[in-house]
Amino acid sequence: MRPAFLLLLLVLAPAVHADEWWAWSSLEFWRDDIRRAWVFLGNRLDADDGAYVQIASPRFRQALRPWLDGGIGLSLLSIENTRTNDRFTQFRPELEINPHFDLTPHLAIELRNRMEWRWNEEESLTTHRLRHRLQIAYTFPQPLGPLTRVYANNEWLTDLHRMQRTENRLIPLSLTFKTGTKSDLDLFYMILSSRAQGTWGHESIIGTWWRVRF
Repeated sequence: MRPAFLLLLLVLAPAVHADEWWAWSSLEFWRDDIRRAWVFLGNRLDADDGAYVQIASPRFRQALRPWLDGGIGLSLLSIENTRTNDRFTQFRPELEINPHFDLTPHLAIELRNRMEWRWNEEESLTTHRLRHRLQIAYTFPQPLGPLTRVYANNEWLTDLHRMQRTENRLIPLSLTFKTGTKSDLDLFYMILSSRAQGTWGHESIIGTWWRVRF
C-alpha cells in the first residue's frame, strides 16, 4: 500500500492550489467483443470565474482493426455563468478515429482523434474544432492495493474557424483505483492552457473519473 499512498500524495498535492474541479462519470450499459456503448456525464466548476458546465453524452465505439477504433457521440451541454446567471445550451455531434498499440503486455499508447461540430443556442455560427489526445498508460502486473494503473496524456484542441490551436490539456499523472468488481475511479491532476486574444493562460485542475460497467 505504501507506493499507492505516495502516488496519491503526488496527485493530491497540487489540488491545494487547483483553480477548477472536474467530475466525470461513464456508465457502460452494453458491450461485446468489438463494440461497446455508454453514457458519459460531466461537471466542470470554476469557482473563481463562476463558470459551470454540465455535459451528457451517449457514446458508441467499435473496433475497425485490432489496432484501430471508430466512435460516435452526441453531446448536450449546459453552460452557465453563476455570477451573471447567464446560461445557454450547446449541441455537439462528434466523430472519432482512434489508433492504439500495446508496446508491452502492460504498457499501452493511444491517440484519440475527435471532430466536434458545435451549435450554441440562438447562434447561427459556432466554433467547430478538432481534438487530438496522446496517452500512455501502464497497468500494474499485480495491483498495489486498490491501485491498478497510472497514465499520462496531453490533448490539444484546434479552432477550425481560426485554424488555430486554442486549448491544451496536459495530465502529467492520473491514478486508477479499483472500486468494485465492475467499477474504477481515476484521480487526476491537469494543467489547462487556453489562448485568449493571442495570450496563453494556465489553470490547475483536480478531477475524478468514475467508470461503471453494468
